[in-house]
Amino acid sequence: MEYDYAIIGSGFGGSVSALRLAEKGYSVVVLEQGNRVTPEDMEEGDSDIRRLNWMPFLGMTGYFSQDFFRHVTLVRGVGVGGGSIVYAAVLLMPKDDFYKDPAWSALGIDWKKVLAPHYDTAVKMLGVTENPSMDIQDEFLEKTAEAMNAQNSFGPTPNGIYFGTPEVMKPDPFFNGAGPHRAGCHLCGRCLTGCSHGSKNSLDKNYLYLAERLGAAILPFRKVSGIIPMPGGGYCLKTGHPVKRFRKYPDITAKKVIVAAGVVGTLELLFSCREFQRLFPRFRPCSAKLPAQTARPSWGFYHQTRIST
Repeated sequence: MEYDYAIIGSGFGGSVSALRLAEKGYSVVVLEQGNRVTPEDMEEGDSDIRRLNWMPFLGMTGYFSQDFFRHVTLVRGVGVGGGSIVYAAVLLMPKDDFYKDPAWSALGIDWKKVLAPHYDTAVKMLGVTENPSMDIQDEFLEKTAEAMNAQNSFGPTPNGIYFGTPEVMKPDPFFNGAGPHRAGCHLCGRCLTGCSHGSKNSLDKNYLYLAERLGAAILPFRKVSGIIPMPGGGYCLKTGHPVKRFRKYPDITAKKVIVAAGVVGTLELLFSCREFQRLFPRFRPCSAKLPAQTARPSWGFYHQTRIST
């Protein structure tokens, strides 16, 4: 259980890291607290809330989670593929106002130019395609846009979906046959509870699938409880089963660790390591009063927390 890189979380951040590192020849392990989600799991999740929800304290190990806070509610996917399991597969390109935001426009960097090639890569990897269908709700939206004199704002939605032909399995259409076989979209709108037809381009069909082909190991039902720096360099990761507390797993050691467990999982883990286990004394504590705008925050735990919130 020794690796060059250990990645905590298999969502968008973790899966991209896993593939790119595996492509460079590193040994990679991805640790995911949820399980691999099958089409049967999604079918059952549609009709049984106990099979849908992730509530390990109640013994529920589904793949959908909601976290309620004072000013925000988070929707998460818990399983191999992370949030891609339960996101709506809508992939919109940012408009110019995004790049003009004062939070980063004053840094002297042409973000639109810098980010353009990376957006192109994401579009290719996630199989972004304009939705070819036009249904009754789309007609209502178009009429609404006309009534508001905003006709130019109406148009087809870019989706990370293989539309194809329903119930017809075809060789991989996105990576010259290197990806999994796919079946076409049913236009059923069940993306948010998991696509049991396999037409949504979730991460287990692109980044993670290709990373595994290159030798990356994906270990489900592994909840990381501690990241321990080792005297000679590298880290030792303590893991356990998220529900079966007495199940033991061997420690995992890695030269480097990437924490990509979403906002909630990442902060919970890092706070636990710093506050309770005293593993990262160099992480500075969070200030209760943060300035409204900080152009160049100091790097460290404070920066991680500020960006995440």
